[in-house]
Amino acid sequence: MRSLPTPRLSGSLPSRVLGHLGDLNVVEFLLDRRRSQAKDGAISYRLVERAKTWYGETESSTFQVNMAGQRLVFTKDPAVYKDVLGPRQKHFSNSDAFRKAFGSIVPASMIVIEGEQWVRVRKVATKAIAMQQIDHLPTDVADTMDKLLRKLQLESDDPTTGVVTMDTHQAFPRATFDIFHKVMYKWDPDAVSNHPSSMTILNDAMVCAKAISDRILVPMEWFWRLPTADNKRAAAARDAFRANTHEFIAARTSYLNTADNDQLDTSLLDCMIVAARDGALTHDELVDQIQTFFFGSFDTTSHSISLLLSHLAQYPYVQDKLRAALQALFPDGKDSITSLDALDKCVYLDWVFNETMRLVPHAVGHGRTCIEPCVIQGYSFEKGDEIVVHSSAASLDRANYPGQTDLDQYRPDRFGEMALNKTTTLPFGFGGRMCPGRKIATGELKAICAYAVLGWKLSRPANLPFLMDVPVGLGMREGHGVLIWEPLRTPPSSS
Repeated sequence: MRSLPTPRLSGSLPSRVLGHLGDLNVVEFLLDRRRSQAKDGAISYRLVERAKTWYGETESSTFQVNMAGQRLVFTKDPAVYKDVLGPRQKHFSNSDAFRKAFGSIVPASMIVIEGEQWVRVRKVATKAIAMQQIDHLPTDVADTMDKLLRKLQLESDDPTTGVVTMDTHQAFPRATFDIFHKVMYKWDPDAVSNHPSSMTILNDAMVCAKAISDRILVPMEWFWRLPTADNKRAAAARDAFRANTHEFIAARTSYLNTADNDQLDTSLLDCMIVAARDGALTHDELVDQIQTFFFGSFDTTSHSISLLLSHLAQYPYVQDKLRAALQALFPDGKDSITSLDALDKCVYLDWVFNETMRLVPHAVGHGRTCIEPCVIQGYSFEKGDEIVVHSSAASLDRANYPGQTDLDQYRPDRFGEMALNKTTTLPFGFGGRMCPGRKIATGELKAICAYAVLGWKLSRPANLPFLMDVPVGLGMREGHGVLIWEPLRTPPSSS
């Protein structure tokens, strides 16, 4: 049996009490969270950043750390994590900490449930998503982004220039929320225009998302029930969010019960309602999957597009090359992109997307909890062990991308020399737990990217540090995802 190596502790008082967690300045974080996170990022970000040095210190692709008494195993070794996610997956469940945190807000989400219930609910959701027609997605993206940028232009210091300074933390959750629901529910929430009822739903969902982020780090359910201001705020947002979801479903159900067959469509919402009516889902399962889709619609996608566009702004030569590739296919500009099928013909856009997913995926790792002891590659895993499948670190390992010596650099052109290693780079997960909405998310990210690059020159404010964070998934750190959108001027035609 092989022993899992353990990085050294500093010997400080916090490390003697909390183990490796104590060496992440957790005490400072708990005393002044806002200041501490602005300076060093969330605890989860500090953990994944420190893990990069621990691989070198332990000289191992798999190691263990002590997180306040909880054994946490990091691995970037595909030989280990392919077993965890594949042949030995029955020995592991979704991360217990993540399931508890998400379940405190959405208890019957497919992210939370297990066993036969998960198989049944996942099957319904996957089938409903597969029925969606999304080829027209670029048109919905253009409509939403046009509204958002017009609003930001009018609010700018000098609207006549057309230049927009966008705080992506504020703007992209609203935009991606609208796009998802236009495509999947045939409903335009118009959150980009600050529509009151839509913003109420979105704001409640964002409060809930923050609570989930906080609770992953402190997975003690009794602590979440304490009458603190944060817990009260989260409970109020959870209850309001759930009540609004009930009303949303009830209104559409009432319409479906009276509509003629030729008035029906196959929107995701309708498919899920019909599945519940036919007995494939309970009402609580229906409500909780719709809420899960709400989270997916604004949280992961908004962070991912912020990362993608921030990298294009940081690397203008990549942006210019992508613009040239898109202009060759769409000489009439961004408004001429009418289908995903047409957009898929841009090979360099694929490379940009793949490089972003390789270098800075929203899901930097995939957590699993051991529920049955097993041995993998000579390492013993015991019940209760937490495992981080550190796929973002694996994507930086030369062993997984032979011949690539600059894997820490943003260079989409590398995909002209090689293919994306889909068993190493896992932006949407792996196997049965893979994100069921990955096709929609990919299409939306590409469509927003193409819209932005064909219509605008993107840059970042001078001297703004390029800082990221991991509250739940990877994104730009709050205040550091600011983008400057300068309209491209169409050159006059020669006579």
